[in-house]
Amino acid sequence: MLFLHEFEKIEAEAFLTLAADLIEEDGIVTASEDELLDEYAAALGVIGFTFDAAAVAAARDTMAQLNETSKRKVYMELYAFALSDGIETPEERRALNELSDALELNVAICKRLEACADDLFNVYDEIEEVLGAEASPVVVTNGQ
Repeated sequence: MLFLHEFEKIEAEAFLTLAADLIEEDGIVTASEDELLDEYAAALGVIGFTFDAAAVAAARDTMAQLNETSKRKVYMELYAFALSDGIETPEERRALNELSDALELNVAICKRLEACADDLFNVYDEIEEVLGAEASPVVVTNGQ
């Protein structure tokens, strides 16, 4: 999921700062979380991103200046980061709640965005399962 293609550099860096902060909330940064952050940095065109914990408040302020649709995209994408290691910790939930408050997002909208992200994860998992499935023993030739 990458719905942030319209971001300018300052917004992209702010997003990455919040993402890095979120994945550090539970005290464990997995290789998959690191890889995901690198993928987002590359997709957003941010070369050499390094996390600066002192920049988190400024990053939230930057995101709070976005329009409503972009704020929702940020929330959904950061929710995806929270789940990238397979679990949502209480620390990550607290951080997501603080983010939704900072972005002045309606709780019901956040829950719907989370449900959408969960549905997408399930579809991705199903695609991976189908791609890795054994070939069917039935052979189909030219419509027969």
